[in-house]
Amino acid sequence: MSPQAGSAPAKPAFTVAEVLRVGLPDYARAHPMPPQDWRVLRAILACRTPALGGHVYQCRECAAPQFVPHSCRNRHCPTCQGANGRAWLQAQSSVLLPVPYFHVVFTLPHALNPLIRQNRARLYELLFAAASATLLEFGRRQLHARLGVTMVLHTWSQTLLDHYLCAAAHR
Repeated sequence: MSPQAGSAPAKPAFTVAEVLRVGLPDYARAHPMPPQDWRVLRAILACRTPALGGHVYQCRECAAPQFVPHSCRNRHCPTCQGANGRAWLQAQSSVLLPVPYFHVVFTLPHALNPLIRQNRARLYELLFAAASATLLEFGRRQLHARLGVTMVLHTWSQTLLDHYLCAAAHR
């Protein structure tokens, strides 16, 4: 049964932080990560725990104290950004044109992973430039149309291994 429009999504069985707490120690021993990745992971792990502090509120009816921990507010944290992401998606959905949309994925070979880790910004620029140029040229030559493109960078696979790809939606 699908949720009612406007209703809150069901709480997931596990949070990303819970999965990280279980799997990250073993993974980290076998796969070194750059400092910026560790900063994100530490923020997600600490999110809404006493590690970040919080506020104590008192119930007006029974006077019982309740501790509410602070969130990490990291832009990569699914707990913090989930509501923002849903709001953004809803706003974007309201301006979609009544035309077909397509999802296209451009993936870099795994052999490039060490090079990407050394100069992420430049390699991401090149990936986006190549993917957008390819789509725009395809639209011009094959469809005789000017495409609109939205692109998103993904850097991990479902198993949290390095996997660099650019997902593009075009119309």
